Amino acid sequence: MSASAATTAAFPLGFSRSSEEFRTNSHRLAQFARAVDDENPRHLAGEFAPPVFSHIPVMQSMVEVLQRATPDFVLHGEHDFFFHAPIVPGQRLFSTSVLAGIRGNKAGTAFIIRSDTSAHDGTPICTQYSTCLRRGETSAPALGEFPPSRPLPAKQNAAHSHYALAPDQTRRYADAARDYSPYTIDPAAAAKEGFPAPIVHGMCTLSFAARAIVDIHCRGLTPRLRRLGCRFAHPLFLVAGQTLTIEHWTDVDNLIGFEAIDRAGNVVIRNGYAEMYEHA
Repeated sequence: MSASAATTAAFPLGFSRSSEEFRTNSHRLAQFARAVDDENPRHLAGEFAPPVFSHIPVMQSMVEVLQRATPDFVLHGEHDFFFHAPIVPGQRLFSTSVLAGIRGNKAGTAFIIRSDTSAHDGTPICTQYSTCLRRGETSAPALGEFPPSRPLPAKQNAAHSHYALAPDQTRRYADAARDYSPYTIDPAAAAKEGFPAPIVHGMCTLSFAARAIVDIHCRGLTPRLRRLGCRFAHPLFLVAGQTLTIEHWTDVDNLIGFEAIDRAGNVVIRNGYAEMYEHA
């Protein structure tokens, strides 16, 4: 067996799983908004979902694919959302995730999972790419699909949005997202993975950045958001007095760049980008 064939056998490229039907309602959408202290009145009313809510319907299938790929602990390294239509109350959503690609790098092995969500009538809702890193010795060459190329908005005339994290931020997010990863809630579980405190979910961190993008650049109109992505550069720890500063700027028409910095000055999100539709 060739090295390439052995690698493909070890990592089930193309393995896919479909999620159960996911039903939306205004209460569930509003709960997610409250979990990230969103102040957008249309989110709080459950009129339509905040952008990062789109990750929730795919979590079941995404985790099953990732567990099939590796039993080891992984970190969420990058994420890229393509929004086709807003999530609103009364939908029945169906999602499929597939192990689309594998690549080795100096930090370990990265698994690229593509997830597609559609409504019950076949309307495309969201396509997203999640890159998850298994730290340690590289064990795979580049195989399969890579995420789409990502824009690099030129940094200029940056504005800043500041957010304070609540002591129960990860617990509230876990309840809203149904993501109870122990290391995000339990200090002992976080310590077991070598972290000094619970880690704020990457999707929770990105939700705060999305608040700034939607509120300021989209003028509160979430359906204007066409794409949202970033690299998670450093864990955001839930410690007393933790804050997030979102630095954001406009490069060209409808293209926004952003970064997120914690209280200690660590850049927890790098290479953030968002693209907008001309009209909602």
